Amino acid sequence: MKNSLTQKRILQAVNLAPNESMIDKLVNIHPMKQIFWASIIQICVFGFMFLAFFTINFTYLNS
Repeated sequence: MKNSLTQKRILQAVNLAPNESMIDKLVNIHPMKQIFWASIIQICVFGFMFLAFFTINFTYLNS
C-alpha cells in the first residue's frame, strides 16, 4: 500500500501534476475566488511569455 502511494507521488512530481485534493478544493470554492485565482495564473503566464519574448529578442537581435 505504501509503495504504491510513494510511486504515485513520484509520478505526480515528475509529471508536475497537482494533487487531486488541490483540484477538488478549487472546484468547491466560491466562483469569485475561482476567477481571482484564474486571473493570477493568467497574469503569471503572460509575464512568463513576455520574459521569454524579451529573452529571445535580446538574444537574437544583439548577436
